[in-house]
Formats: sequence, structure tokens, C-alpha cells
Amino acid sequence: MAAHKPVEWVQAVITRFDEQLPIKVGHQNTHTKISTEHNKECLINISKYKFSLVISGLTTILKNVNNMRIFGEASEKNLYLSQLIILDTLEKCLAGQSKDSLRLDETMLVKQLLPEICHFIHTYREGHQHAAELRASASAVLFSLSCNNFNAVFSRISTRLQELTVCLEDNVDVHDIELMQYINVDCSKLKRLLQETVLKFKTLKKPAQLAVINSLEKAFWNWVENYPDEFTMLYQRPQADMAEAAEKLFDLVDSFAESAKRKAAVWPLQIILLILCPEITHTISKDTVEDSKANKKLFLDSLRKALAGQGGSKQLMESSAIACVKLCKASTYINWEDHSTIFLLVQSIVMDLKALLFNPAKPFWRGAGSQNADIELMMDCFVSCFRINPHNNQHFKVCLASSSPSTFHFVLVNSLHRIITNSHLDWWPKIDAVYCYSGELRFMFSDTLNRVAQSTHAPLRMTPSLTFKGKVTTSLKFKEKTTELDTRSYKCLLLALVKLIHADPKLMLHNPVKQPPEMQSSTAELIIGLVHLVPLTNTTQLSQEAMEALLVLHQPDSIEQWNPDAPIETFWDISSQVLFLICRKLIGQQMVNGTEVLKWLREILICRNKFLLKNKECATMGGGIPICRQAQTKLEVCLYMFLWSPDTEAVLVAMSCFRHLCEEADIRSAADEVSVQTILPNYATFSELASISNMMGTGRSTLQKRVMALLRRIEHPTPGNIEAWEDTYAKWDQATKQILNFPKNKADDGQQEWINMTGFLCALGGVCLQQRSTPGPATYSPPMGSMNERKHSMISMGPCELSNPLASASCSSSASSETPVSRFIDRLLSLLVCGHDRVGLHVRTNVKDLLGMELSPALYPMLFNKLRNSIGKFFDTQGPVPINDTNTQFVEQTIAIMKNLLDNHTEGSSEHLGQASIETMMLNLVRYVRILGNMVHAIQIKTKLCQLVEVMMERRDDLSFCQEMKFRNKMVEYLTDWVMGTSNQAADDDIKCLTRDLDQASMEAVVSLLAGLPLQPEEGDGVELMEAKSQLFLKYFTLFMNLLNDCSEVEDEGQAVSGCKRGMSRRLASLRHCTVLAMSNLLNANVDSGLMHSIGLGYHKDLQTRATFMEVLTKILQQGTEFDTLAETVLADRFERLVELVTMMGDQGELPIAMALANVVPGSQWDELARVLVTLFDSRHLLYQLLWNMFSKEVELADSMQTLFRGNSLASKIMTFCFKVYGAAYLQKLLEPLLKGVISTPEHISFEVDSTRLEQGENLEDNQRNLLQITECFFHAIIGSSSEFPPQLRSVCHCLYQATCHSLLNKATVKEKKENKTSIWILHICMIHLSQLTFLINDNDLNS
Repeated sequence: MAAHKPVEWVQAVITRFDEQLPIKVGHQNTHTKISTEHNKECLINISKYKFSLVISGLTTILKNVNNMRIFGEASEKNLYLSQLIILDTLEKCLAGQSKDSLRLDETMLVKQLLPEICHFIHTYREGHQHAAELRASASAVLFSLSCNNFNAVFSRISTRLQELTVCLEDNVDVHDIELMQYINVDCSKLKRLLQETVLKFKTLKKPAQLAVINSLEKAFWNWVENYPDEFTMLYQRPQADMAEAAEKLFDLVDSFAESAKRKAAVWPLQIILLILCPEITHTISKDTVEDSKANKKLFLDSLRKALAGQGGSKQLMESSAIACVKLCKASTYINWEDHSTIFLLVQSIVMDLKALLFNPAKPFWRGAGSQNADIELMMDCFVSCFRINPHNNQHFKVCLASSSPSTFHFVLVNSLHRIITNSHLDWWPKIDAVYCYSGELRFMFSDTLNRVAQSTHAPLRMTPSLTFKGKVTTSLKFKEKTTELDTRSYKCLLLALVKLIHADPKLMLHNPVKQPPEMQSSTAELIIGLVHLVPLTNTTQLSQEAMEALLVLHQPDSIEQWNPDAPIETFWDISSQVLFLICRKLIGQQMVNGTEVLKWLREILICRNKFLLKNKECATMGGGIPICRQAQTKLEVCLYMFLWSPDTEAVLVAMSCFRHLCEEADIRSAADEVSVQTILPNYATFSELASISNMMGTGRSTLQKRVMALLRRIEHPTPGNIEAWEDTYAKWDQATKQILNFPKNKADDGQQEWINMTGFLCALGGVCLQQRSTPGPATYSPPMGSMNERKHSMISMGPCELSNPLASASCSSSASSETPVSRFIDRLLSLLVCGHDRVGLHVRTNVKDLLGMELSPALYPMLFNKLRNSIGKFFDTQGPVPINDTNTQFVEQTIAIMKNLLDNHTEGSSEHLGQASIETMMLNLVRYVRILGNMVHAIQIKTKLCQLVEVMMERRDDLSFCQEMKFRNKMVEYLTDWVMGTSNQAADDDIKCLTRDLDQASMEAVVSLLAGLPLQPEEGDGVELMEAKSQLFLKYFTLFMNLLNDCSEVEDEGQAVSGCKRGMSRRLASLRHCTVLAMSNLLNANVDSGLMHSIGLGYHKDLQTRATFMEVLTKILQQGTEFDTLAETVLADRFERLVELVTMMGDQGELPIAMALANVVPGSQWDELARVLVTLFDSRHLLYQLLWNMFSKEVELADSMQTLFRGNSLASKIMTFCFKVYGAAYLQKLLEPLLKGVISTPEHISFEVDSTRLEQGENLEDNQRNLLQITECFFHAIIGSSSEFPPQLRSVCHCLYQATCHSLLNKATVKEKKENKTSIWILHICMIHLSQLTFLINDNDLNS
């Protein structure tokens, strides 16, 4: 296109540039600013080849913009910004104009562009907010325009001069004459201006003459400053024509200066005209001069006298000061090697000049309206004196003195800034000549900073180094109250000082004589002082300059100057303070320009890493101080919290900052030779955040989703992410109250920020849970039991799990014991049913979506428990379930959240989904929904619930079920009640469609539930169980057949109807397919009880029925159904396989299934487990293997012998059951006679051996003898019965002995083995008799 239609292409770019101006698009964001800059660059490049097209287009745009009518402050600002953009583009296009442009271009510029530019210069309004910037920008355009098109501008000036020569009016328009001040002037052009003025000066009216005098002076300085080499050459090779024109004009002006007032007006120009005549200057320096030069010598003498105060007029003295400063300034552009006479002239007046301008007792002042001009004059004098003689420091000391006026300080600082930034001539001295005054300048900065702070009633404390407690400079204390004018002047001085630091940081860092601690302390005071300026909201320029100064101070070369004796240690101390303070302000959202500060902070991080990389071998030296860790934590918190900003640019900048955190961690880990994760635990996630920070074109919503996905992947809790979550939660809580209480006051950004905060808290909450929550051991309880059992969670997550989000965010336990994450989830659940008129829907929708899509998987168990408990409360009350809009809304929201959670395969979700059972919650959801009735809304909720059940079964492997088969059977029972429930009765077509959708959803859920599900009736066992199962199968099978028949009938009825019924036909086809699948799954899993009921359908008289049965049969054959369950011994065979599985033994004698059962079965069921295991293993003659595994495991887990075989351990319970089963007859035969003998002992015989419990008449020695006798009887009886001891119990004893001996003695020393053998034998005997007596005491016969 560009090759074939260049004009159209250029015009398209110009149009795009026009359309994206602020006046057209309104407030600019970062994206539109970048786009505007891109358009501007395109036009500047195009102008090199299509100059006239671009300039013409921009001129037209400028005209149109200038003619637009605007209303309001915002529109005025957009107009001003648009004009600045256009003028800046014009200036750059004109600056790049080639020298050989066509004359046509010049004509076009004169006719179109020049009047528009002159409009900005001529219509300058003093005090207008943007007028100065617009005039400066327009002046730059005129300057560039005059470079290659001087004739056009000169013609306009010359024409106006000609017009004014014949004008008779006193009030004349001199605006075009003033254009001389702004045009590009070289030697030849200045000569033309002088010659043109000489011709017409005499005939001009006084206002025009004064305008010419003022404008020519500024034109001269344009020439000198832009072409200094030409001016220098003038003194090496004087130009006669230049000197001639200057001399003539001098004479004309001298004749014009009849009065003191006129002399004061023309002296500054006269000194310049004299400077343009080097030879005349040399001539008049002699004692005698010719008559034609006498007026020049007289002028100089008058100048000296007036400067010395002998002129008799204050006006002449002030004018002489101005003229002498011009002379000094011009002399600095002449090389000293040229030995010009002008230097002698300068030396003759410079002392008087400095005495006049820099007198603290009597400051130079020309009036209220000339303050800026006075300061500019003093600055020109200061800079010129420095360039003339940098070692003459008397005026330096005057300006530095704390007793001097603040104006002197301002002049000094701005002059130094000019010396630094404008030093392009070789003979000009450099700023290092004044490095010796760095201490005084730092004191001035500190003092001014405190003065400004005191005037704003917000003291800015100078924070010293946190490592070296050196002496801190204190500012002067002023008791008098500063006026508003003083405050403004101090702010201006402070701004100038900050600019000075920015221009040359070494000027403030120079510390040649201080000790290292003092050096570090003074540097810290300077830098922290600048940091305090960054968050100032009422002085944007000061804040911006402070950031630029800090950025320069953080350059690697500057950091080494902080404290050359200990650069690394000083860096960690001071730079960490900077990060800490700035991040703290950003976290508190105390900055209006937060995004800009964050961009600047990113540059600071880049500079830090450059310095560390430069010193990578010792990068961590001194980095272990507390402030470093605090700064890293604050920085993490700050970056985390910017991730939920509604400003997309702020989010992207924060993400990019994570890259520099990772780079710093890389450098530090390499220096310390440790893993990078040791320094930055979440290094991998931070790297990913940084990698997607260049997504400039991404929408706000998409970006937030990416951010939250990465936040969910953060694994390690750190002080940074914990504090970020808690601070965000506090702000979120306040924002939530604000939105609910004052919805009108919240703008779109405020609500978007609330949404982002909610998502942030959901996504990062999981890692905070790892840090904060300390849950007890998981407690299991079957969810299928009574209501009391269903009130508790499968996994207990903490003290607040029973909170009811519908009522409030409070818990039954005290709020102080809750974790913040738990309170947050409670608050979210309460917002699920927010009933606010204005924002309720907005809040409910966003909370539902964020909980379902963005929640950290680690919070799933907590959420499941809280949802279960909340819904369970509907069924806690006696009487009917409370059906109301709030409860129904909560149920509907819960269904949506659960479906999103299960649908959303978030990384790590599989690990956490199974940590809490959802059986109770799902059953309660169904129980609630099934009593809602058959209204439209109820049908929709039922449909959604069926879809949730289907998704639940898809994630079946990730979920945990306590009694899965029973749960699924119950769900099938409930869901099949909804099939064909209302579809036949509905009269309205829309309701019919909804009910058919419910049929479809129900059947799809039932299909997933029935897959591999053996039916379990509520009651019955044995034959009755099989009969009940058969009846249940028949019920479902009949229902499905009826549904198939219903589908066929409706299809037959709808064959003649077309159009609106086609959608229904498609639904019925899908429904029929689902029904067939359900029948197949039902029959496949229950062939034993269902085949007899279904086989007859294969011989049904109805063809459709027979076809359906064949389809079902085909599907179950394809699924590989095993028909061996139809055998008569099916139950016995199944039991046999189960026993084989439980008693399965490995190659090394291990019992994997039995030991697994021992690990997972709760302690409350160990008695029953012991009975089952002993019975099964003994039936397989594997009792010894069971005992060996159990006893060995018990000994292995024991901490010491004292904890072996506690009564509540599984091994002890197995041993007790063995004695109970196998030793009953033996024990009764052995011990019953002995115990009866003890019971029938005469009353006078006692066995009490406790002396404190002896009854009256008893003797302790007799009792001890009695006890020994009865014990001996028992012992001999037991030992004598060894031949009758049961073999199973012999195995128990042998196994017990072997397990304890081998396991304990293998770990003992020789000495310990001897002691342990005795202990083990005693333990062995005690365990046997404990088991025996346990049984005996419980024996009913003996008790009776």
C-alpha cells in the first residue's frame, strides 16, 4: 500500500494520530500513551520522506484542536495535553527536515503553520496553568522552523518593522518583533537582524523600539548558546560588517537613551553591542580615544560608576548590574588564551558586581514583580564568576552561610546545577572544584527538609544507619512560625537541592575526612531524607525528582561512594532501609502515584542487582542484618498486594519485579553456595510470574486469572506471603463493609479491586493455611448414620468448622481461636446469600465464581466441611425442614460452587479433594432440593444438582467415600424419584422442556451412579436380602422401561409436528440413549438378581420392547459382564475369595491386607477386628503368621519395654481373644477349684499384707504366710497343667517370646541383654496371665 498509494497511507497514519489525542479519547492510560507515542514516532520518521504531507496534516490537526470548544477542567487538561503532543511532534519533524526542501514547503509553512505557532506565543497569559509550557513548546517549534526556513520568519519580522515605521498610533502590536527571541540565529542571521534594525530603528515608536531592544538582546544569547564556536571565532577573527552594524545600532540606541529611565532600558543591549565589536573594545580601553568612540568609553565609565553606587539613580545601578552580568557571562564564552581586552574589563567590575548582588545585609531586589529575574541574574553572575575564577570562593561562603537569605541558597544550588548540566566548553571548570563544600550542602539539605516538614506539621525524621550509630547531623531549630511564603521558598529550595543530587550525586556523597561510621551515617541521612519525599502527594514534582535522585544514587558507581571503606555492608544497610520505607508506604496505599513509584522501585531493584553482580564474590557480606530480612519481607508483601490492583499496568509491573527478586536470589545463592530456594523459597513461581509480565495486550480479567492460577501454585509459606494475605484480608474486610454500606460511593475500580482482592485471598489462602492452622488428627465418622453422626466432618479441620455462614461469620467457639483463613471462608459463605438491593447480585455472583474457580485446593477440605455443616443445620431442628428463599439460594450457590470445583481440574486438586468426605453434604442437598416442589426454579435447581452428581462421579477416584456403595444407592433412590415426576402433567411447553431437561440430567447422573453398583436394599439378609434386592431391581427396571415407552409415545405424537418440536425430539433421543445406558449398567452390576426380571423382555410381544432389551443385552456383553454370579454358591464363593484376599501372605511372610486393616481401622473397632482376624487366620492354619506380624509390629513401634502391649493395642486385643476362644475350658478347669477354695476360706484367715489396712486381731506375719501358701498352690497348679495347655495358646506364648526377645535384644548391649531377658520373661508371664484373668473375670458362670 505504501509503495502504490503513499498519500493515502500517510493520511491514514495522520488520521490515527488525530483520533488518539487526549481531546478525542479522554483520559489516557498506559496503553493509549504508548500507542500515541508510537504514532508520533511513525509521523516523525515519515516526515523525512513526505515532509510536506506530514506538516500539512499536523497543521490542520492543530487548527482544529485550537478551534474546539471545551467545558470543564478535565477537557481543558486534555486540550492542553493534545496541543503539547502536536507541538512536540511538529518540533521533531521540523528538526529532522532536510536542507534541500522545495520552496513549496516554505510557502506552505509560512501560510499555514507560522500563524498557528505565533498564536501560542502571542496569547501567553501570565499565571495560566499551562500557558508557560505551551509557549515553551511553541517556541521550540518556531526555533526548529527557523533553522531551514529563516527567510519566512525574517520576512514576517521585517514586514512588521516596516509597518511600524509608518504607524502613527502609540499602542502598537509588537508581537511579531518579539519573534526574534525564539528563532534560530547564527552569525549571519544575527547580522541580518542587526542591519534590518539599524535601517528602521530611528523611525519606530518608543514601544516598538523597546521591543526591538529587548528582543535583540535575547537573539544574541540564542546565537551565543547555540553557536558558541562562532562567538569564540569572532574574537579570533573579528568581522568588520558585524562590528559596523553593532556600532551603528549602539549609536542609535545611545541617542535614544536621553533619560535615566531610557538608559536603564538600553544599557544591557549596549554592552552586548559593544561585545560584538572586539576591536572597539580594545580601542576604548586606552586613555585617549577618537571622538567617534568617545560615547562608548563614556558608556563604560557610567556603567562602572552606577555599579559602584555613584550613578545617582537606583534604576541605573540595577541596569548596570544587569549589563555587567551580561558582560561577565559573555566573557566566559571567550577562550582565555585569546588574551582579549574584555577580560580586563570584567576584572575591573567583578568585585563591585559581587558586592552588589551577594550582600546578605542588603539583598539585591528590584521589586515584587522581578523576583524571578533577580534570581536568574544572580545565577548568571554566580556561574560566570565560577567559570572566570573557580577558586575565588567568597560568594560561595556567603551563599552557604545559614544566616544568609533563602534566596542566596536557592541561587547557589541552581547555579551549581547549571554548572553540572551545562559545561560543554573545554575551558569551563568542572564541578569537582566545589566538592569540598559537600558537607555544607548536606547540612543545607537536611535543614531545608526539616523546615519543610515543620511547616507541613509532618516532621520527616532523619533515620540514621541501623548498623553504625554514627553522629547524625541535626537541623537548626526555629521557634518562630514560618509563613506561607517561607514554606514555598523552602520547598523550591528543597526541589533545587534534590535536582542537584540528581545531577551529580558525588557532590553530596563526598566525605574526604570522615570516619567510616560517620560517612555511612551521613549517607544514610541523605538517602533516607530523599525517601521521605517520595510519598508526598501535594508536591508531585518534588516526589518525582526525589525518585530520580535516589535512582542515580543507586547506580553501582554511586553506591561505592556511600562508604568506600565498606561498600557492601553499607549497601545492604542503607538500600534495605530504602526498600523497607518505600514498600511500607506502598502497602499502606499512601501514594496517589503508586504505579509510577512501583516502576521506579523496579529500576532500583535493577540497580541493586547490577551492583551485586559487580561484587558477586562478596555479595552477601553484611547481608544478614535484620533490616535486610525485613526489607525482603516488605518487598514481597508490596509486590503481592499490587497483584490485585485494578490497574492492569500496576499488576504487570509488580509481576516484572519478581524477576529481579529471583536475580538477586541467584546472585546471593552463588556467593554463599547454597540452594536458591533457601533464599527465595517460592523461586519457581516468582519466575513464572515474571515470565508473563509482558502481557500488555491482555484484558484485566484474563490477567487476573493467570495471576491467581500462579498464586495457587505457591507452596511455601513465608513471612511475606503470610503478611500480604493478612493485610489484604484486612483491606478486603473494610472494602466489603464499604460496598455493602455505601454502594453509591464505590466506583467501578473500587468494585473491581474488591473482586481482585477476593480472588487473591482465595488463591493464596492455601499456603497461609499451612502456616497458621494446626489441625488435630483426622477423625472419621460414617456420614450415612443417624442425624447426630452426620453433624460432624469426616476430617476435623479446626475449631470453627461448625460455623454457619448464613447467620454470621462468627463461630460457636471464640473468634480468637479461629484462623484468619477460616474467618474469610465464613465471610464468603455469608456473602453467597447477600440480599443487598443494589450490589447483592454482583456480590453473590462474584463470590460464587471465585470460590468455584479460584480457590486454592488446600482450602477444599475446609470449604467442604463448612458447606456441609451449614446445610446440615437445615436438618438439625425438630419438625419440617425450613424452606425459605435464603436457604434455597444458599443451596443453589453451593451446587454451583461444587460443580465448578469438581469441573475445574486445578493443579493439586486431586491431592486435596479426598481429604474431606462430601457424602453427607450431597445427601442433604438432595434431601433439601427434593422437597422444593415442581416450580420452574425448583426444576432448574434439581437439574443443576443432577449435573453436579454426574461431575462428582467423574472425579470419583479423587474423592473419598466412607460408605460409597450405600451412598450411591441412596443417591439413585432419590434421583430416580425425579424421573417422569412432572413431565406428563405439565401443560406449558416451556415447563415441558424444563422437565425433560430434568429427566435427561437425572438419567445421566443415574447412569454414572449405577456403573458397577451392586444394589443394597435398606433391610433384609440371607434369602430376604436377595428378595429385597430383586424387588429393588424390578422397581428401577420398570421405571426405565416406562421412561422408554414414554419417549416412544411422545416421538410418535410429534412426528406430524415440525419446527418447534424438533428440539424436543432431539432431547428425547438423547434421553432414550441415557435410559438404555442406565438399564445396561443396572443389569451389568446386578445380573444375579436382575436377569430373571429382564430376560422375559426378549420375548415381549412389542417389537420396540424386544429391540430395547437386545440393545441392553448387547451393551452388557460388550462391557464384559461375568455371569458366574448366577450360580447357587455365589455367596459362598464370594466369601471364600474375600477370605483368601484378607489372609494373603507375601514371599517374606508378610500379611499386606491384614496389616493395612490394622493401620486404617479406628481403635474403637479393634475388638471386632481382632475377632475377625483370629477366626479367619485360624481357619487357614495361619494363626502363627498373624501373631508374628502383629507382635513384631507392636515391638517395633514401642518406645520402651514399659509401653509394650498396652491393653488398648491391637496386639493385646488379639491375644485376649485367643485366650478367650481357645483357653476357656482350660482356664475354667484349672482355676475354678482354686478360686472356689479361696472364696470358701474361713473368715479368720486373711491375705491382707498392707499394714495400714489390717483389721483388729489380724497379724501381718500370719497374713504373709497365708498369701505365700495360696500363691504356691496357684503356681504349682499352673505349672502342673502344662500338658493340658491348648496348642493355639502355646503358639501365642512362643510367638510372644520370640518377637520380644529378637526385637529388643538385637538392639541391646551385652549387659542390657542379661537384664532384658529377665524383664522379658516377667513381661511374658504377666501378659499371659493378664489375658487369662481378663477372660476369667468376665466369665458369667464364675461370677454367679
